Amino acid sequence: MDLPVERRWERCRPQQIWDALAEFPCVYVPSGPLEWHGRQNPVGLDAVKSAAICSRAAERTGGLVYPTVFLGAWEVPWPLGMPAAPDLIQSNTQTILDYLARNGAKVVIWLGGHGGSEDYLAYRRAALNAMRQSDLLVLAAVDAHLLSDFEKPMDHAAAIETSIMMYLEPETVDLAALDPAPDKWPEGVGGDDPRTHASPEKGRHYAETLIDRITEAARRLVALDDPVERRKHRQCVAQQVTLDDMVVYWRAYLASADSPGKTPDESWNEHLEAFRVGDYDRALQAGGKSIEAARQATAGRRPAGREGERYV
Repeated sequence: MDLPVERRWERCRPQQIWDALAEFPCVYVPSGPLEWHGRQNPVGLDAVKSAAICSRAAERTGGLVYPTVFLGAWEVPWPLGMPAAPDLIQSNTQTILDYLARNGAKVVIWLGGHGGSEDYLAYRRAALNAMRQSDLLVLAAVDAHLLSDFEKPMDHAAAIETSIMMYLEPETVDLAALDPAPDKWPEGVGGDDPRTHASPEKGRHYAETLIDRITEAARRLVALDDPVERRKHRQCVAQQVTLDDMVVYWRAYLASADSPGKTPDESWNEHLEAFRVGDYDRALQAGGKSIEAARQATAGRRPAGREGERYV
């Protein structure tokens, strides 16, 4: 009886790493902060769910899973959270991507479990830098960006995230830890009430969709050898950095009435979906529309992006 192939990078011997990457040169990197996720969930929920999804994806495609990165979340208003500065998140991401590129990875799927705009801006800046310096292709996203066609892509410690954990890591969830009184809202929970709306079945729908989508993306990127299409992939990430930079700025410095929000218009969801499936021409067109809409919405109220990151 054959033993399961070891997919965890840190547990592999050198030849196992080289053999795995020769077969399928993709590395999945799960990440997320330590942060309050209600009394019913573990504080590492974001990274733990990403790690479980990445592990299942690697079992399907081959490749390896990098050790889970427990770093993120610029703002953590509840107890037991560990905030990290965006520059630290970006530097850490850059270090990992450069390390993987030097050691045989051709594709990296960086899956963040936390929807903080500072976090995914840091991931994408590092991804763009890595792709400019090597032959690496990086898809850096948080889970909600891979579910942009869902009516509710994600929440915070509410019915969706609790359900995902009930399906992927059921031993980490204890709904009995929540006050059963219907008029007492669970602390630090944003979304539908997990006491009445969470279930393993809901979790399966979300988790399996995420697994399907990152495996599809990984296979597509490993096979992507057309130089023009690879360049378009990088251009799309440049668009993402441009818009993410705007979002971070206006969330920090503009009044809420002047802030278009994390998703400024429907074009951005179209961009994310087209980018995920590799329809780069449609993604670039939609991304350009969304960036221009964001610029118009904040005209005169924000500076241009950093040198070298402006998308023209």
